Amino acid sequence: MNNNSNRLEFRFGMFGAFLPLLTLLGVILALVLTGWVHTKTLWVACLASMLVAVVLAKKPAEASEAMIGGMSRKMVAVMALAWILAGIMGKLLRASGLVDSLVWLGVNVGVSGAFLPLITFIIAALFSTATGTSGGSIAAIGPLMLPVGVGLGAHPLLMIGALVSGAFFGDNIAPISDTTIASAYTQGAKIKTVVKSRLKYAFVAAGFSIVMFIILGISMQTGAGGAGELARAVSPKGLIMIIIPAVLIFIMYKGVHLVTALMTTNALGIVLGLAAGLLKPTSILFADVPAKKFGGILYSGINGMLPIIMFTMLLLGLVGIFDKAGIFQLILDKVSPFTKKVRNAELTIFVLTIIGNIITAGSARSIVAIGPLAKELGDRHNLAPKRNANIMDALATGTIMFVPYNPGVMLTYGIAMSTGIVASDFNIIQAMPFFFHGMGLFIVMLIAILTGWGREFKTEESIKEEHDITGE
Repeated sequence: MNNNSNRLEFRFGMFGAFLPLLTLLGVILALVLTGWVHTKTLWVACLASMLVAVVLAKKPAEASEAMIGGMSRKMVAVMALAWILAGIMGKLLRASGLVDSLVWLGVNVGVSGAFLPLITFIIAALFSTATGTSGGSIAAIGPLMLPVGVGLGAHPLLMIGALVSGAFFGDNIAPISDTTIASAYTQGAKIKTVVKSRLKYAFVAAGFSIVMFIILGISMQTGAGGAGELARAVSPKGLIMIIIPAVLIFIMYKGVHLVTALMTTNALGIVLGLAAGLLKPTSILFADVPAKKFGGILYSGINGMLPIIMFTMLLLGLVGIFDKAGIFQLILDKVSPFTKKVRNAELTIFVLTIIGNIITAGSARSIVAIGPLAKELGDRHNLAPKRNANIMDALATGTIMFVPYNPGVMLTYGIAMSTGIVASDFNIIQAMPFFFHGMGLFIVMLIAILTGWGREFKTEESIKEEHDITGE
């Protein structure tokens, strides 16, 4: 945080300093109301806010330098490279047939429709943990598991709840998840450290989900339909690819750098997929330059991550301006009377994350947006960086599924409609009472804050780790 002598000054005083922030929130709200809110459009809000900041700054050059300073932090580069490699990993595991094989493993155990919600939750949780993507898991698993489950007699709303819950389970704990990467690096913690420390919260919430899916799966079971054709079409051949996420997780727990781990396991996965006949060379990369057609795992994996990377860079550029202008300090001064106790500081992070979800419609975007404030609050109470990261991630992934305009939730709605498992007047809000893992994360983290469960404070090791990550 900057002291008064170094602050960036704006026309109209602090009101002028807050106008870029108000512009950001206003444009995001407009995107929400028009239905245009998406990772690929939110950068417009950042650019608009940047323009207002430069125009209103008494020294526009200083505003530009603050912007560039925010965008050029080491944390931004690490997150961008990690997301690119994580995107390639997700595409690799999907293209090689791992999801089909996991479906085969779940469906072909001879259970009735009563247990299909549970199986769907487990498959989605495994796949999202392996790939680190909730949206990708929904897109990969939903078109098959939803009609299979409903066809075998599972209730459609329960199947939707299981799919979404499982997808966001992995988003919370996967080492390559965008939220894990963002929550760790914005707080100055290592991926390995935060993942290990948050498993207890995730597993308690998952246990609650499993119990609910078993009970309601049995009590809400309907008549079985014809899903045999879909089940028979699934192949177990891709199960060999489970080696790749297993190796990734193992070497990361051994202390290998995230980027190094992703780079090497991606290469191993490509070699294994080609050797096993699960991939063709054109599956890796192809380009028809005259026709302007490009594709393959490398291209689509990188391309799919560019919107979140661009949004993050622009948003952290704004963070640089807001920090230089003293906005964060002003906000912290206002909430200070409430945050004198460590529990209240954690509750503030709790609430800010939920507000961030509602505004940005994205869990990783919310974490990036409120990360600087969370870090300052944590530092004031000497909280271990992993504690802040775990609060943000649990709330970001747990409550984002209850934001109906979140891309993952909208994707689930589209799949449910296109597969015909729900009526034409279906509304995704009808399925939200069955998003049990989100409820579980909310309740578990609230209890953890109120009771102090899992609360840790900085040590010499965590301080050194923080300096190594942030470069500050």
